[in-house]
Amino acid sequence: MNAAGPHYSFDTSALIDGIERFYPIDNFPALWNRIDDLIKTGRLHVSEEAWNEALSVDSILRDWCMDTSAGRERCIDPTDAAIATVAGAIVQQFPKWTQQDNKNHADPFVIAVAEVRSCMVVSGETNGGPSKPKIPYVCGERNVSHGRFVNVVRNEGWVFG
Repeated sequence: MNAAGPHYSFDTSALIDGIERFYPIDNFPALWNRIDDLIKTGRLHVSEEAWNEALSVDSILRDWCMDTSAGRERCIDPTDAAIATVAGAIVQQFPKWTQQDNKNHADPFVIAVAEVRSCMVVSGETNGGPSKPKIPYVCGERNVSHGRFVNVVRNEGWVFG
């Protein structure tokens, strides 16, 4: 975790945004090589719960995650005691959050990883609010930095062309 530069805790929505909606691997291979570099240097984190969620969504993201030749499993941040404690506190602070339509199970863990590992949360979600919290809203309430996939590109100063 001592690699120089900012660290990122990715939500499944950010991975879906990146790989399917905005930057398909076939069209942006250099970008995805840089993402793999973040993984190799230990700066890209995916909570165990978000990783499992990514494996269950669709073939494009699942195939990317399961490509063992790339070593992407190194980005999985297992739920240790510190992460579980923070995730539990988040669920207590926002009890309705994970009960919304049986969604958002991984979200407290994404933020917990960010809090424990000093990361910026990266998601594709909109803000939400007190009655329907979402990742950006909860991050704001907990003083955790939040951004989107494109913010990683900008933070890293990546230029493609």
